[in-house]
Amino acid sequence: MKFKTFKILVLFINMAAISLTNVCYSQNNWTYKKDKIKIPFELTHNLIIVDVQFNGTQLKMIVDTGAAKNMIFSVPENDSLYINKAERIVISGVGITENVVGYLSQNNALKVNQYYDYNFEVVYVSNHEISIVNKLGIPINGILGSSFFKKYLVEIDYQRKILTIHKNKDIKLIKVKKKYSKSEVAIIENKPYFTLKTTIDSKEQNLNLLFDTGLGDGLWLFENDTIQCGKIHFTDFLGRGLSGDIKGKKARIKELSIQNNSLNNVLVSYPEIKYFDQLKVLKSRNGSLGGEIIKRFNWFLDYESQTFYFKKNDLFDLPFEYNMSGIEVQHSGSKWEKEEIRNDSPTMTINANEFVFENSNLKFNYKYELKPIFEIYTVRENSPAAKAGILEGDKIIKINNKSSKYLSIQSITNLFQSEEGKLIKITIERDGKKIDFEFRLEKIL
Repeated sequence: MKFKTFKILVLFINMAAISLTNVCYSQNNWTYKKDKIKIPFELTHNLIIVDVQFNGTQLKMIVDTGAAKNMIFSVPENDSLYINKAERIVISGVGITENVVGYLSQNNALKVNQYYDYNFEVVYVSNHEISIVNKLGIPINGILGSSFFKKYLVEIDYQRKILTIHKNKDIKLIKVKKKYSKSEVAIIENKPYFTLKTTIDSKEQNLNLLFDTGLGDGLWLFENDTIQCGKIHFTDFLGRGLSGDIKGKKARIKELSIQNNSLNNVLVSYPEIKYFDQLKVLKSRNGSLGGEIIKRFNWFLDYESQTFYFKKNDLFDLPFEYNMSGIEVQHSGSKWEKEEIRNDSPTMTINANEFVFENSNLKFNYKYELKPIFEIYTVRENSPAAKAGILEGDKIIKINNKSSKYLSIQSITNLFQSEEGKLIKITIERDGKKIDFEFRLEKIL
């Protein structure tokens, strides 16, 4: 079966509605000459992104412990995707208000650096309008779910941005056990659940959380009789599911402990429960532990023994920051930009792309590059940006005198999280007119 290009956004996906076949590459077929395979990754918005080959097509995928299934939801532009023996299925996921159709396929070939899986099972979802590139600013094609972790000991080094698959688990764990703390996890429906101690409103309680590297936030909690959002909070955009935005409250909790490692003033999001109505959420589950917290440790994940090993790293003491502008920015396409380049060449040769002045040693070449277009996706109510008059759909021309063509979504996010009171000057385009705005970043929490 051959699929053409489609674009889908899946930030938070639960595939519990579909049974998972154990298809991870067998240990008996390890062909690499070394006993470990190192896979470099990109860390964007606290998400682990790796380059893969799927049936010969180059893709970028998020490594997601919170997904029971592997998933592909887009194909690189001007490329095609080959999927074997696809069977039509219906998918459940966070934010889904109606049935989403996908295609379950087995016996595909996956290559991640020197790691091979010739029985790779994947769900392909097509014909959706939202693309994950809009949110992250880079093309993401899919998710590597639990089957990637099930057969080998998987090491995640967030400091060096290297993911390592270890063939000889027992030998490696002899050294790991001496330096790392360990915690038992429950693997339920192919997803790991982690118990943490927290202090919420001066009250200690243990939380059962999904260990979810595919969640960019640090902590999501479900409100109930014993878990309630604090009085100091604001309503915010939390992300997108398969069929729409996910909104909820954002606040802080006093302390969160991972054994003897205590994190203070942790940001926590409380998603509206309606987004989870169609999921088979465990009754004992209190929420999700995501990348903003997970990245502060280096990990060894042993699914087979249901044990995780961890040690804090140099990211541990980073403050928990959030977007103080109230603006959510998304990528909304690209445009060709002409750039003038001066060439101080001593030669007298010219070509059709050069404009020659009286001084023939000074020439100007023109190069054209595809630059991103950023627009305001949403504006938080009563935020500094909202009070300044910025609206959804405004296109960004400049921020603090820097042209948008030199920006990325990550750099914009870093700026909006940078410093309380920082002056933000932003030029936008609205209805064909350029308008200048100013506001200062304001910390509520």
